[in-house]
Amino acid sequence: MARPAATSRGHGSVMARPRNPLRYELKYLIRREQAKGLIAGLQGRMTLDAYGDARGVYPITSLYYDTPDYKAYWDKIDGQRNRRKVRVRVYGQQTVTPDTPAFLEVKQRINNLMRKRRVALPYQQAIAFDDFPDLAAARAEAALLQEVYYLYRTLQLRPACVVTYERMAFEGDAYYPDLRVTFDSNLRGRVHDLSLLSGSSAANRYVFDPSYMVLEVKANTNVPGWLAQLLAVHRCTFYRISKYCLVLEHSKAIAGRQRIVQR
Repeated sequence: MARPAATSRGHGSVMARPRNPLRYELKYLIRREQAKGLIAGLQGRMTLDAYGDARGVYPITSLYYDTPDYKAYWDKIDGQRNRRKVRVRVYGQQTVTPDTPAFLEVKQRINNLMRKRRVALPYQQAIAFDDFPDLAAARAEAALLQEVYYLYRTLQLRPACVVTYERMAFEGDAYYPDLRVTFDSNLRGRVHDLSLLSGSSAANRYVFDPSYMVLEVKANTNVPGWLAQLLAVHRCTFYRISKYCLVLEHSKAIAGRQRIVQR
């Protein structure tokens, strides 16, 4: 995968870069010891996500959809350069009810770039795909709802797994508003009891040793030189990794192809 070029230009010589829905997304599998040094290097240059707690951390739980034969999984494994995943996501440590705010999302890869589109809905509406044609008539995001309904009907989408983790997120400054760096820890998931509603007895399982974290760097065009240097100093190794695929593989839902973490 092509990576955005690094630049070492200082703030005095660059103009603010507009945010774009199409971004590069670079992922690294790191240890918590590496994360400490990286976080220290980001502080003062980037700001913590305002939606997190005092440490900038917040939980994320997602319900992923796929076809009966796991097309989204195999598209990732086989390196399809144009692919889509559908998910319903809830933020925060909260009791999930049918009325809990949720996001219906389509995450799409277009060649080397990623795009995420979403619509905010109560949880019960977000998972009611059959109702989307009627709902679209009253929503500004009608095109997205119609797209999800089309995928649901033509691909026979169904709930495939739940993925949950804690995220610490850093945002870029006025000169790099498109830059975002996230640390995802305690990655867990399940392929049974596929509902986000609270009150179930579903148990999530860790998909790798909790001493590891997933680092993601997202940018429209290039990574600042200081950030590229920080990643090199802390020996961050680029990985092609998918949380969705990891949960499926760890749960044995996919048999015989344990290779989603690729160097």
